[in-house]
Amino acid sequence: MTTLTMPENDTQTDRPALETPFVSVALPIGVDQTFAYRLPEPLRGKVWPGQRVKVPFGRGNRWAVGWIARGLEATDIKEVKEVAEILDDEPLLTRDLLDLAFWMARYYVTPIGQVFEAILPAAVKRKAGFKTVQLVVRTEKSESEVDRILSKQRRVLDRLAQAEGTPLAPRELARQAGCTVAVIKSLEKKGLVRIETREVDEFARDLFIELEEPKTIHLTAEQALALQRVKARIAAEEFGVIVLQGVTGSGKTEVYLRAIEDVVERGRQAIVLVPEIALTPQTIRRFRERFTHVAVLHSGLTDVERHRQWRDIREGRADVVVGARSAVFAPVRDLGLMVIDEEHENSFKQDTAPRYHARDSAIMRANLVGVPVVLGSATPSLESYQNVRTLDHYQEARLTQRIGGRPMPPVHIIDMRQEVAERKGHHALSRALEKAIAEAWRKQQQTILFLNRRGFSTHLFCVKCGHVARCPDCDVGMTYHAKPGVLQCHYCGQKARPPETCPACGAETINYWGTGTQRVEDEVQRKFPDIRLGRMDADSMRPRGGHARLLSAFRDGEVDILLGTQMVAKGLDFPNVTVVGVINADVALSLPDFRANERTFQLVTQVAGRTGRGPKGGEVFVQTFQPDHLTIQLAAKHDYDAFARDELETRRRLGYPPFGRLARIVVRSQQRQRAHEAIQAVAGRLIEPARVAGITILGPQPCPISKISRFWRYHLLLKAPSARALLHFFDGVRSDLSPPGNIQMAIDVDPQSTL
Repeated sequence: MTTLTMPENDTQTDRPALETPFVSVALPIGVDQTFAYRLPEPLRGKVWPGQRVKVPFGRGNRWAVGWIARGLEATDIKEVKEVAEILDDEPLLTRDLLDLAFWMARYYVTPIGQVFEAILPAAVKRKAGFKTVQLVVRTEKSESEVDRILSKQRRVLDRLAQAEGTPLAPRELARQAGCTVAVIKSLEKKGLVRIETREVDEFARDLFIELEEPKTIHLTAEQALALQRVKARIAAEEFGVIVLQGVTGSGKTEVYLRAIEDVVERGRQAIVLVPEIALTPQTIRRFRERFTHVAVLHSGLTDVERHRQWRDIREGRADVVVGARSAVFAPVRDLGLMVIDEEHENSFKQDTAPRYHARDSAIMRANLVGVPVVLGSATPSLESYQNVRTLDHYQEARLTQRIGGRPMPPVHIIDMRQEVAERKGHHALSRALEKAIAEAWRKQQQTILFLNRRGFSTHLFCVKCGHVARCPDCDVGMTYHAKPGVLQCHYCGQKARPPETCPACGAETINYWGTGTQRVEDEVQRKFPDIRLGRMDADSMRPRGGHARLLSAFRDGEVDILLGTQMVAKGLDFPNVTVVGVINADVALSLPDFRANERTFQLVTQVAGRTGRGPKGGEVFVQTFQPDHLTIQLAAKHDYDAFARDELETRRRLGYPPFGRLARIVVRSQQRQRAHEAIQAVAGRLIEPARVAGITILGPQPCPISKISRFWRYHLLLKAPSARALLHFFDGVRSDLSPPGNIQMAIDVDPQSTL
């Protein structure tokens, strides 16, 4: 987790209007610098940092849109170009967001222009006078006309039907339908759709709802104590971090809700970050049952919806903002509390520039404003666990018991080595799990099955010569998907028909090996033909609203078994679930990453927590080929503290986080030799500065996945004794890190994966 240090730059905290003759403008072009422009006399005293401007840039004075970073009294540039136009009536970024942007640019070693672009939603930047485009199906057209359209055009119409009246911009619709805007325009010519320009405010609002009579919920003693600690910080209006560690089903959300009620009563707003919000409609429903004005921000919104929600937040019409990673940038006017639910989740880490961690950025934003942060999890990140023990501004609050005193579910470890030997072959479901599923179904109870691999078979290989079907553009095996019967690369998306004979030796000995969610689905349906199963993974949930529909059907008892990847491990609370099966608990353990044990413990613990949440109780079956692995054993015992102590001792010996900090530099090129030469050159420039700063360079070497989408990848790791040491190191070498023009380079500070 990042050190809470203010950026060393002039962010003009008071932000009076700029009257300087020049301004520094940040452009989102990937260049790590700002550019000086003359501010015309009529604009002086009328502009602020954070406003967007139109400026001439480059040869031929092409127009570019940038952001005013700060005012300049002078510049050493001889011929200074002039700001052409101010695009916003007032700054789009609040004061704390502007400060946060400068901190992110420095800490995550990212050009400030790219940070500004990330903070503001694309839908807001493209506002075009707050107008958008809606496409409407012309239902009066005959069926024969519809029958004659092409497959891409049909996908557009199908997507519009799924949208159920929600307005979609042409570009967004084309992306969702997998086609170009030209396809949509051809449908318009045929009269099957109609393109309209409409004001955002024409669309019905869902921000305000009628509240139901709240249920009376009595807090446990542990909940009351945790709430007291949070409210004390709120009342003092001071920064601090409360790590709320609560076993699954212990009522962490109720503590969040009560704390936010206190914030709202004081006339302030709260931001709540949750992982993959599109998958947790229960969370949104609980907040909307309690608060009148709730805004939602996540990637599943259309441009129109996102734009409207952002505007409502900025204009003070939302008391609570619930969202995924990017909601950390919600433009609330009077922030009173930040809540990060499931704070350990690696989905809070952005994988493109700026590669920020939403949890750490939320902590910095709260520090800038002077408000508390609540980090909630049953399995806190080891960074948060250690911070509680070493940092004064961290506090811990624990919920050790489930609501109603319900026991944690018993966990059965199934040795799949023995299963394979006794059954003379591999089955996705162990005999014990099969029996438990059948018994639950007989009692009209429900089951959740978890496997963190989608597809049917994880790889296809030849028994005779050992040839493995690999992606030609990536250094990974291709996954077989039974529906629609193709091999697919899960990194670049390339598809191919599975061969009937081995491409290497010609033998008819092709074998499909490994287990994905499709294979589990197939096995369950063969063994239990009358059981209703719903699969939730990236392949089955592509249509808009698919997650919510499936979870609603599961909640209503229309689905007996919910099978899925990580999506089913988070935030689900169904009292009728009495069986949970972890199909292969070893998936993450084999990864060449120092966080592998931590991820495995967290996933097993989280998915196990989906059962036993009602009066019927429940049990968990963890299938593994490593039944004696300490991580599996401790997860089965729900013993987080023992796991944390053991894992932290290993991290301490190796100097890995939280006892040191990491940064990763990755270079990519379609020419392997060029990538190798580039990473060697980067390492050469960093050796001496790293030695002076006390930083260890690991590598350079090929990435564990050495090729993705035709690009060869090499990396090196920087291991620093502290965040401050790493920060100052990058301050000194930042200008030396520009790669050759044909080489792509990425810097990832606090990487969550080293693959």
